[in-house]
Amino acid sequence: MANWIAINQDISRLTTPYKDIFTTVYTVKTPEGALLFDAASYDTDADAYLLPFLKEQGITEDQLKYIFISHSHTDHAGGLGGLKKHFPKAQVVCGSANIERIQPGIAYHVANEEELLLGVLQAVSIPGHTKDSMALLDLRTRTLISGDCLQMHGIYGSGKWGANISFPKEHLAALEKLRKMEIDQLITAHDYHPLGYRCDDRETVKKALDACEEPLKILEKLIDQHPEWTDAQICAHYMDAYHWPTLGEHVAAAIRKTMIKKEEE
Repeated sequence: MANWIAINQDISRLTTPYKDIFTTVYTVKTPEGALLFDAASYDTDADAYLLPFLKEQGITEDQLKYIFISHSHTDHAGGLGGLKKHFPKAQVVCGSANIERIQPGIAYHVANEEELLLGVLQAVSIPGHTKDSMALLDLRTRTLISGDCLQMHGIYGSGKWGANISFPKEHLAALEKLRKMEIDQLITAHDYHPLGYRCDDRETVKKALDACEEPLKILEKLIDQHPEWTDAQICAHYMDAYHWPTLGEHVAAAIRKTMIKKEEE
């Protein structure tokens, strides 16, 4: 089967098409069973991509214990309905009840950072892209599967998908939390500028966390220096100056709102 690779002896990665880019799902194997991280984008992805992938991994219906949904966006949870028809016993785990908006009627468990899945997998809340964005840390190898939680400068290969952080204050706090954790490897949902989808040592992971913070700090500085500029002008200047994947005006608006709240406090 095309488009999948082994990250290590326990984790494998499959890419599936989504609009002008791709999205990613991961399998994680443990002695207690297996987990699927995210569920692709469309119901048809289950038969076209996910079932063959799981079969090649040797993961049966009885072995797949969890389907972990990183956040409530259709490119990561859209295939869940089709998948559950084949794996009805697998428990859906996510960061909030928002999953009901795109997958109504499917039972789910809201994870917290105090529990372990399959004895070795820790859910890690990383808000910013959405409030319910959640990653998964494999304690055996200290590998963080971040999905869309950590977006660096935005996605390679598309003018539409920048570093889409709608909750900058919460995101900056989450980055500080991650800097205090022992993370030896980072794997993401997309190819993010400038480091791609994987970082294989602590120094590169640190660079990725810094890259997540950098666009937000630049926008904050531009807003502070040019309060008369609109959000569109801020983003246009950002693109002209840095030529990174584009940022939507809603990101500048969120940062401006955060700055106003700081001034009021």
